[in-house]
Amino acid sequence: MIKFFRKIRQKMLKENKFSKYLLYAIGEIVLVVIGILIALQIGQWNKESEIKELELTILKEIKSNLNDDLIQMQGDISLMQIMDTACVNLKNAINTKIQLTEDFSDNASLLRVMPHYQPNKSGYDLLVSKGISIISNDSLRNSISTHYENLYTYYSRYEEERFMFHINISEPKLLEYFSFEFDLDNTYYWQANISVEDYGKMLEDESFAKVLKAIESENKQVLSRAIRVANSIEKQLNFLNNEIQAIE
Repeated sequence: MIKFFRKIRQKMLKENKFSKYLLYAIGEIVLVVIGILIALQIGQWNKESEIKELELTILKEIKSNLNDDLIQMQGDISLMQIMDTACVNLKNAINTKIQLTEDFSDNASLLRVMPHYQPNKSGYDLLVSKGISIISNDSLRNSISTHYENLYTYYSRYEEERFMFHINISEPKLLEYFSFEFDLDNTYYWQANISVEDYGKMLEDESFAKVLKAIESENKQVLSRAIRVANSIEKQLNFLNNEIQAIE
């Protein structure tokens, strides 16, 4: 098209038709400008399309991560609920001073179990590396950021505090009376063994009852936080499902 205008321009110059040449010259300039604008717009569309595709990829990866996280968290919650029941059973046995039973040892085995939550953050890490603003939905962006930066961070601290309590307080007290044996056949891999003589001493040890109560409280605290995390994961998944469907 540009070559066509150039040929007309040359012909008009030869024929000394300046006014018509000027008109076609302006038309040629307009055509070039339009072409540049169209090219720029196409480039912008392609860039926006790439960004939207990247956003969709990241959202799907975060969704996959959170699905795995939810399964793991629900498992931890179930375990902590079982631990809570074990603490209640042990307290009842100590308060009533019943004879030593196999159930007592089974419940005591759970006192050494430390659920540890390790979320998969590959999708969120990718989001941070690309710039969190890539998520166009403000509410979703804020919700995801709060979930990973605040909720997961605080839950990790709760687990760390429980672990330190276990190392410094509960473990030394448990080892005064129990010997713990690693057992693959046991559901939670530990078997707590205690002699009849040590059991009798333990029943008279008020400090053991206090530590047991503290173990129960620590577990309840982390359990409560874990339920909040699980609820937040479900919220993020619903949010993500809606946004992914809207983009697709």
